[in-house]
Amino acid sequence: MVWFYVLGGFILVLVTLQCLMKIYFGAILNLIMNFIHSNIETVKAKLFDEAISKIKSNKKNERLEILELGIGTGENFRHFPKGSNVTILDKTDLFLPYLNESIKKNNRNDLNVSKLVVSKAEEMVGIESDSMDLVVHTFILCSVDDHLKVMNQVYRVLKPGGVCIFMEHSIDNENKKRKILQKIMTVVLGDRFLDMRKIISSGPLEELQLKNYEMNNIFISYVNPIVYGYGIKS
Repeated sequence: MVWFYVLGGFILVLVTLQCLMKIYFGAILNLIMNFIHSNIETVKAKLFDEAISKIKSNKKNERLEILELGIGTGENFRHFPKGSNVTILDKTDLFLPYLNESIKKNNRNDLNVSKLVVSKAEEMVGIESDSMDLVVHTFILCSVDDHLKVMNQVYRVLKPGGVCIFMEHSIDNENKKRKILQKIMTVVLGDRFLDMRKIISSGPLEELQLKNYEMNNIFISYVNPIVYGYGIKS
């Protein structure tokens, strides 16, 4: 009978968490993503510096055209080159207040956030082909319906010589205990853990640079590994 009470208690906790996520989804996700980004800041700064140096689609002294997929918490804005034109694509404008807060917090009023496109990443409605010097996506591929369509769209909107920067959490196929925990968190948070190295490698980007990063913080270790890097449109 003990197992019955344990199972019942576990189900009750799951239902409670799911209800809280529905009611306070924006605020909860904002807190989680802020915490995760604070634990990858060093490696992210190096990634942006290296990847941006590879951009060959932009002439000197011209504003970079940047597309970020997913409004998120605006944590990537601090790494965008000064004076860039920024287009944001998201399937919802739910996180817009957190974005505006991040712009003020990071003192990035030099950025020209020229457009907010409310559209699925698989479609990128209203974004012209060969129009972007840089596309950025962090922790969004877990929530899209068709990964290959998204990556093909990224390739389409990039200018020749443009770069895509990515950071995505991945299923851990080497740590069995963590993999079980990730499957449990999928049920609790509705956040999928997928083989991101395999998914990103299947896309059309060239000169692909793929690395893994392990966050040391025990509270978010279940998110590991982080697959990150960049690719170029030749």
